[in-house]
Amino acid sequence: MSNMARELKLSRDSWWVKNDDKWYELNLEDAYTDGFVEDVNSYSHRRPFSDYSNELYLYYFIKSKELENAVGEVSGLSCSWRARLMDKSLLYSFRKKSGFKVNSFNVVAFYLQALSAFSVSLLLSFFVAALLPFIFLRKSRGRYLFSKSSFRDKKSVFLIRSKSGYSRVKSFIAECPSCIILADNFSELKVPGESIYSVLWSLGFLRLCMKTLQYTTRDLWLLYKDARALLGNWVALSVFWAYWKRIPQKALYEACFEEILRLVPKDSELFSGEKEDRFAMLQTRCCALSGINLTCIPHGLEYGFRFPGGLCGNTFYCFSENAKELLQSIYSSKKFLYSDSVLNKMLGINENCRKEVSDRVCFFTEPRDQDVNFEIIDQLVVAGVKLSIKLHPLENQKIYQDRYPGVDIIADLEDGLSSSFCLSRKSTVLIEASQRGKLAIAVLVNRKDRFYVEHLFPSLSSKEIVKVYDYKSLVQALALNNDR
Repeated sequence: MSNMARELKLSRDSWWVKNDDKWYELNLEDAYTDGFVEDVNSYSHRRPFSDYSNELYLYYFIKSKELENAVGEVSGLSCSWRARLMDKSLLYSFRKKSGFKVNSFNVVAFYLQALSAFSVSLLLSFFVAALLPFIFLRKSRGRYLFSKSSFRDKKSVFLIRSKSGYSRVKSFIAECPSCIILADNFSELKVPGESIYSVLWSLGFLRLCMKTLQYTTRDLWLLYKDARALLGNWVALSVFWAYWKRIPQKALYEACFEEILRLVPKDSELFSGEKEDRFAMLQTRCCALSGINLTCIPHGLEYGFRFPGGLCGNTFYCFSENAKELLQSIYSSKKFLYSDSVLNKMLGINENCRKEVSDRVCFFTEPRDQDVNFEIIDQLVVAGVKLSIKLHPLENQKIYQDRYPGVDIIADLEDGLSSSFCLSRKSTVLIEASQRGKLAIAVLVNRKDRFYVEHLFPSLSSKEIVKVYDYKSLVQALALNNDR
């Protein structure tokens, strides 16, 4: 679709453009040009104010650049009153840049909605910040578990905030009997270890309550400064509705984490699975102030562009040599390392994994752009490929069962990874499969997926991963390798 001047419309949950008197849903594939990464990198060198700078950059700023590139010049704007506030703010930022007028009533209504959301978000943040320590005091249901003596012989401390983060360090924990696991059970996370909020059971409880309120106040101001610098005033106000609960949670976590750092010996090593989010930034900042080493074992793929706040830790293990070299270059840092043995530990791979082979084709789906998953499965079924699928945990299994009653759905990830052919679009699954000696095929029939693999996820550029760009090549790759 050309970038000539056209009308832009925002519905409840999607963007539309009008060309030649016809409306088309906006295709973000048009945003991914060769200069896209260079363009977004040019905005990442300013000094961040807050621990939220990377999230604002990834989820809001880059989205705004995608929309700008995909839309091009516009001659008119319209918006549904039911549209999400954040999307409305991006729409009206187009208005400001383009310099043409929009219905005054709609503009005033948006400004009032943004101000109202901002005001309510502030009140809710302070209310939650005051209440949260008491909630977690009750949820911990225990006594004060930690003291300096409890950490004295613990040379390794693992910070766990997700199941995927735990799976990445599981092998490291097994080899380290003298360690302690601190889990963030804010979302009822079920992993071994102690809750980091157990420190609330101490004589310092009231001090931790005050710190939570103090850090909430600080973060509200610094988040606004970062959002305003990246996105502009009105878009910045709209961001707060997504953060009114996240800010006090992060503030409480920070207060408890600082308490832990007071107890940890200076020669201990902390391990985190966070990469670039607000928790990664606070962990890195607090460990640096305490003089304690923090190593990142990332739970997901590294991005190939520069984040304004950098990446987690003073040591960061990468998924590939390609990623290590790229990150060392764009951050001018030697903290990025790659080791094949460390990667195998991260992926939980041993000799038994390489021996276990099921002669089948397994497609690993992704939760985003679900229609692309459907298209790939449809094409393989039409081509007569006997297919199994492993769904992403965030997807609804019933949707696939109803749509593909004859296709086997695999429940266990390890079972899926034992397949002789492992297909995916742009996932760590491709690395896991190739490290296990299976044929890993990146199905890049979608322009966005191609761009991500070739430009945004350097670890997926590995020669061990086969890339196919059309369905004919995919079926041929499966047939060719099946005949060997």
